[in-house]
Amino acid sequence: MIIYPAIDIINGECVRLVRGDYSQKKKYSSDPVKVAIEWKKCGAEWLHVVDLDGAKTGELKNLDTAADIKKKTGLKIQYGGGIRDIASAGKVLNAGIDRIILGTGVLEDAGFLKNVFNTYKKRFILSLDFDSSGKLYKHGWQSETSFNIFDYLSEINIDAIKEVIITSISKDGTLNGPDTGIIEKILKISRFKLIIAGGISKIEDIIKLKSIEKYGISGAIIGKALYEGRLDLREAIMIAEGNLDDFKKDNTMP
Repeated sequence: MIIYPAIDIINGECVRLVRGDYSQKKKYSSDPVKVAIEWKKCGAEWLHVVDLDGAKTGELKNLDTAADIKKKTGLKIQYGGGIRDIASAGKVLNAGIDRIILGTGVLEDAGFLKNVFNTYKKRFILSLDFDSSGKLYKHGWQSETSFNIFDYLSEINIDAIKEVIITSISKDGTLNGPDTGIIEKILKISRFKLIIAGGISKIEDIIKLKSIEKYGISGAIIGKALYEGRLDLREAIMIAEGNLDDFKKDNTMP
């Protein structure tokens, strides 16, 4: 299981939202590169970078910042927000980003996913954002779709897709813990490995996800909990890598 520290960007600054609500924006740093360097020091190998301006407008707004993070840290980066056509996909990848995150563009045009696959092969990952009922959302969670995550995952017919990011909107930014109930339901119907996002708030959440990793969890995205000091990234990575016994020893857990 891989831990992906999240860096969400608005106007070049590191922020977090609550349930995707742009009016509930909290700024954590004016220097996303500095934040990324800290995550690297803690042992991160990947970063989950989201251009929130791009997700809302459909235009790449913070790609230069992501490219700067890549250049100055050397970390692997998955980047999303505003990638809705093959030209923008190419622009992001040509900037040195390791893989692009596709969401709205795919939900609006099924052919876009196949086009990206045919052009860029494995340098992309699908991201699905859902509410408590399973309904999928787009445009930075501003618009609901007619899709349900259970049906959608069952109907994807591109064999090359092995992994999908799933984000619980109702949990994201709340620090209330992941929606393990719906996650377990999704695991039962999905043939894909899942990267879990939304609500992770404490080390016990990582332990819980690790305990069901064998059913199809390949990673976890952590954002607000890191910025608020609720969760230690080094410890999360230790557990994700399978070193629970070492963690218990270091923290005198029973």
